[in-house]
Amino acid sequence: MKKPQFVRIEPTSEPTFFKIVLDKKQYSEPQLYIPTEKINGKEVETVKPGKRWYVWFLWRNPETDKLDIKIKRYKGLNRYKTVKERKAVGAAMKKALSTALERGWNPLIKESPTTAKRSELMTLEKALDYALQLRSANKKESTVADYHVRLEFFKSWAKKKGYLGIQVHKFQLENFYEYYDFLLLEHKTKKGTGLSNSSIENHKRLLSSLFTQLKNKRIIDHNFIKDIPKLDVEPQQNTPFTPNEIRKIKKYLEKHDPYMLNFIPFMTQCLLRPREAMRLRIKDLNTEDFILRVETKTEALATVKIGEKIKPVIERMDLKTFPPTYDVFTPENKPGIWNSKLNSKVGYIGKRFAPVKEALGFGEEYGLYSFRHSAIANLQENLDKLGYSEIEIVHKIMPITRHKTEKAVKTYLRNLKKFMPKDHSEISTLEI
Repeated sequence: MKKPQFVRIEPTSEPTFFKIVLDKKQYSEPQLYIPTEKINGKEVETVKPGKRWYVWFLWRNPETDKLDIKIKRYKGLNRYKTVKERKAVGAAMKKALSTALERGWNPLIKESPTTAKRSELMTLEKALDYALQLRSANKKESTVADYHVRLEFFKSWAKKKGYLGIQVHKFQLENFYEYYDFLLLEHKTKKGTGLSNSSIENHKRLLSSLFTQLKNKRIIDHNFIKDIPKLDVEPQQNTPFTPNEIRKIKKYLEKHDPYMLNFIPFMTQCLLRPREAMRLRIKDLNTEDFILRVETKTEALATVKIGEKIKPVIERMDLKTFPPTYDVFTPENKPGIWNSKLNSKVGYIGKRFAPVKEALGFGEEYGLYSFRHSAIANLQENLDKLGYSEIEIVHKIMPITRHKTEKAVKTYLRNLKKFMPKDHSEISTLEI
């Protein structure tokens, strides 16, 4: 196409004309083809089988010099089930193709338009899946499983909203706040209750970590989720059982589920967490040196002393008659190979204890973890009776509980409300 240009050049008094020759545009702007069907005499957008959606544009034919080569791109567009989703994905494809064309991509050359930015070619779903791969590297199986559950929860919501197929950089703060409000105000658990602030923060924390991964890989410019203020979270503490309550639990289990009396001592005597106890295999218990090794939440492997009071429990389980690779605790009430994820194992043992809570009237604030709290509280109380100071108690308890710092032990005991002021009656002179 030729376009004349008029320019006056000083200081001459006569105008000068010259021409600038512009290259012909090689393509038309990409468009989304949306098939329709007639319903009650009206054309309606459809996703029926055989009604294929695609993005198209015209390319200049080098032989005819006309825009008469029609290029179509599908790119999985027809996998989406609703009109809203296909429109969102189609819009993202149009943008990506337009950018690629502007940057010189030639569709007649057999190569993909990789000249576009990754953020313009990567959907929200693909970007988050990629970020999860990065985030999951060198993480424990249970941690990765938790990541997957929370991400799938978000993806399910995003799919319903039509966001899953959009370009990742188009998912912005206002879109995330839609999800945030859904968690805060709309979603209900199976019990019909809303999510706790702690659970909402866990969902937000995972997505924020994934967006940080994408930022570090220069797929997006900024992780806006990390700037959102945190909700107030009340720490969830399992309330310790009293000695009298533990006696009632023992009596109930002796009659209704004696196998649980093999499991609970690993928390009350070895001070294992339920998750740590469910990880145990027979080879982890060294009954010659009376130690056990367990993978914990804070380190790869911890060594725990097998005390005198749990030795009879281990002996009656007759573990030496089973292969060393067997799991110590299984649903069969004996060691075996239990091919299940750790979260499922922890969930199983928690549900197995649920009838005890119901029968004895314990509320939601009690659980298997309460036994570990009870044991540590008992240690503190007994040391206190022997006249040890707070700092001496902390020093004695720290290697037993496997906390890393004195501050952590103090915080733990204060959360259990075990470092309370002593009775001050003897120094008070008030009579009323």
